[in-house]
Amino acid sequence: MAVGYTFEPKILGFLCNWCCYAGADLAGVSRFQYPPNIRVIRVMCSGRVDPAHIFRVFSTGLDAVFIGGCHLDDCHYVTQGNYDALSMVYIGKKLLEHIGLNPERLRIEWVSAGEGIRFANIMNEFVPRIEKLGPLGKGEGIDEHELKFKLEAVRKLIPYIKLVQSERLRPVKTEEAYNKFFTSEEFNRLFKELIADKLALSQIMLLLRERPHSAREISEILGLNLSEVSRHLHVSARNQKVETEAVDNDKIDRIINKHQGKASSLVQVLLKIQHENHWLPLDVLDRISKKLNVSLSRVMQIVTFHKTFSLIPKARNEVHVCTGPSCYVRGSTHLLDTIQDLIGIKPGETDPDSKFSLETGNCQGCCNLGPEIVVDGKHHGRITPDKVKDVLKNYE
Repeated sequence: MAVGYTFEPKILGFLCNWCCYAGADLAGVSRFQYPPNIRVIRVMCSGRVDPAHIFRVFSTGLDAVFIGGCHLDDCHYVTQGNYDALSMVYIGKKLLEHIGLNPERLRIEWVSAGEGIRFANIMNEFVPRIEKLGPLGKGEGIDEHELKFKLEAVRKLIPYIKLVQSERLRPVKTEEAYNKFFTSEEFNRLFKELIADKLALSQIMLLLRERPHSAREISEILGLNLSEVSRHLHVSARNQKVETEAVDNDKIDRIINKHQGKASSLVQVLLKIQHENHWLPLDVLDRISKKLNVSLSRVMQIVTFHKTFSLIPKARNEVHVCTGPSCYVRGSTHLLDTIQDLIGIKPGETDPDSKFSLETGNCQGCCNLGPEIVVDGKHHGRITPDKVKDVLKNYE
């Protein structure tokens, strides 16, 4: 007699050492009953859970991810890391929804060390819900190859998403402010503007690495609008990213060898590659990490800390507008508005022709020259809105 198949979801939990892990331990000691479908990884803070961890879990075929932390405003660290975890989960849910997966597969809850019964109750509600959703991908009607492809596209975009999260998606640290912002139309607009387009481009690039495709084929495979695909291909071609390597591996090796391949020369190597290539792709950072025997997390820590480095493509000419106190009182805001109107982009963006990238900075160290702009390292002092056009026309 055949035995019917019963789906048993596989869930991975990242639990805060100080609160949720202790709460889960209390649930076990107190013999509170809950399904044994969760496997636990203990972390020192829920804020240490990286988006890359979450999407790596889904890439291995597990059905859900649970994150448990201290109650908001009760974090054991001054950084209040559980707010970072909360924003990361909101973004992660949006990404899951965008690639066709049910966002309920990712969940975050706050459990204190004395709330063993609360942890058990959450598991008793969460596990049946995932059972109802079914296996990852199959429950949403996505085949295995397509699912792996979409998750890989997200994974490659993680460094950029973390940068966007820290720079543009960080409201005031209160529970009300976070819940209001991440459920607002403003967040939806920013997600579409800053992340959705990049994700579409990431999927297109992965597809083209498999074999050549026409714009119409890409549109049909990815379910994207044909005009949208054409736009992405056009911009990519101009940025010289289609079917080309960002930096020649031999060139990277020559730069590393010039510094004797020492780990202590990491910053100098990064600066040289940034100067020659105008940005630092993830595959390049991975190669640097291996060549210098420095962990990739350490490389990313340096790259994301210093504004000199960029994880997204920069144009041939970088325009920096000083917004420090001295330049501000001398009219740098009007100067910035004029530059934005002239080149058609906002700070942090690159124009479609890859001619100009625009950045702002607190101080360029030449306060007596304010208001000031720096173009490709050349300082232009006492610039007024009516003079800036004459400065920029000299750069091609």
